[in-house]
Amino acid sequence: MGKNILICPLNWGLGHATRCVPIINSFIDQGDKVIIAADRGPLAFLQKAFPELEFIEFPGFNPIYSRSNTQVFKMMASFPGALRDFRHDHKTVESIVKSHNIDMVVSDNRFGCWSKQVPSVFITHQLHIQVPKIWRWTTPIINIFNNHYIKKYDEVWVPDVEAEPSLGGKLSHPAIKGIKTKYIGHLSRFKSDNHNVTEKTNKYLVILSGPEPQRTMFEDIILEQARKTKDNILILRAKPESNDLLRDIPENVNMFNHVDDEMFVKLLDSAETIICRGGYSSLMDLIRLNRTAFLVPTPGQTEQEYLAKHLSKTGQWRWCRQSEFQLDKI
Repeated sequence: MGKNILICPLNWGLGHATRCVPIINSFIDQGDKVIIAADRGPLAFLQKAFPELEFIEFPGFNPIYSRSNTQVFKMMASFPGALRDFRHDHKTVESIVKSHNIDMVVSDNRFGCWSKQVPSVFITHQLHIQVPKIWRWTTPIINIFNNHYIKKYDEVWVPDVEAEPSLGGKLSHPAIKGIKTKYIGHLSRFKSDNHNVTEKTNKYLVILSGPEPQRTMFEDIILEQARKTKDNILILRAKPESNDLLRDIPENVNMFNHVDDEMFVKLLDSAETIICRGGYSSLMDLIRLNRTAFLVPTPGQTEQEYLAKHLSKTGQWRWCRQSEFQLDKI
């Protein structure tokens, strides 16, 4: 008889939800009942991907991001609120475990979504948080905090390979001592990299993602620069919860709020160059589909900045800061 599995993805962008897709499919294939607790974009995305499943609207911590190139002070200001929300998440999960007879909880990077009643798994690629050079002295404190919450879980699943070279580099290696850790390989909702390669009819595909206001700020930069070129540009807005598109966009731009997986692959194949933030889940999808991209990390997200620098050393990926981005120089 199958188990009742509760899946709780973090709501910062869509990446944590998209990489849960293969995990959800795995549980379904072995006969388990999956219940998904999420909100906003992740909730809308997973409802479209799995309309037959049961969903619980589960609001999570909503960080306030700065319009500047650093998020340190905003994060520090929101820290007390985050702790409060982690405690609330834990109480809510315990309530759901009781009311829905949950046998196992799987949290993708939601610190508070663990249970004392049943086994709990934490999915993360950030075993070791990277911080800006000027704040490097805070690294031990930040990682003590990170480890404190991870250790509340019975097991950690790392979506990366155990051996080097790895995608996560210093983020995901080495394993934290004293914590049961499994490296489960790269997670992608795409099943195969064997797909039809279409004619490159578009110069650029821009995949937007991540928190506001930086998502919209980058979108504005792309649209402003698109008016200065005749090249065909596709924009995926990462807004599955919205049916409204922007008006007065350049004629050479085609814009989508969200597309299904089949269309996503077709758009990916049609583009000469892919431009994206470089969130970890996006990178895993691109690798699965045998593509690379020009990376523009979300300002102040040191994880994305580290990954961009890490991958650029391979010579197959390029990157720049958002403040330096020039479409005509890619």
